[in-house]
Amino acid sequence: MEQDEAARIAKAAGVTRLLEEHPDALRSALKGAAALAARLPKDFSPGEESAHVFRLPSVPEGQR
Repeated sequence: MEQDEAARIAKAAGVTRLLEEHPDALRSALKGAAALAARLPKDFSPGEESAHVFRLPSVPEGQR
């Protein structure tokens, strides 16, 4: 990962001090995060998103 790209991401995330103090560690972490993000499935329909699937459990009559 290029220094400029790491600096842009660090600034956007608000972690510029981390880039200044630990630039190699941050670039390594950003590479790992990009690799993990690339492995995530991207073919979900909107109805399969967690916010659309979650249902509150029903409360038994005596506990309302």
